[in-house]
Amino acid sequence: MRRFTFDLEQVLRMKRWKEEEAKKALAVEVAALEELRSRLTELLEELNVLWESDAHGDGPVVDHRGRLGILQYARHMGTLISGQEGEIAEQGQRLKEKSDLLLKAMQERKVLEKLKERRRAEYRVERNRHEYANLDETSARYLARLAAQESNLKEGIGQ
Repeated sequence: MRRFTFDLEQVLRMKRWKEEEAKKALAVEVAALEELRSRLTELLEELNVLWESDAHGDGPVVDHRGRLGILQYARHMGTLISGQEGEIAEQGQRLKEKSDLLLKAMQERKVLEKLKERRRAEYRVERNRHEYANLDETSARYLARLAAQESNLKEGIGQ
């Protein structure tokens, strides 16, 4: 009997490749999200430093125009922060999409692997059945040969 071959091996390979590509795409999206979060943290820290230095009066005495400049810069920082938060939300959505694609690719691969295992088990059962049939046939021939030899021996003795 010939060796086991899975007819859909190429398809299974493509599913594995698709899963690997989905993993790589997800990793890129995770790295981008971490970068955006890091930038948001930097902006928040910068804004916090600005407010703390102004609240404690650590710096030099600031006149009305200087204080107005600080407030405008703080408003600009607030705009940057809210923009960064929006980008993080968008990136989170892209991350979810990539995660869903990876999950789908993993499920498709698992389905084909289960099918391959089922076919391999069916092949083993058929191979064992075939081998037992061959073994039975060989045993029957051997017993027939022994019986023929025995009858020839009895005939030879009887003469």
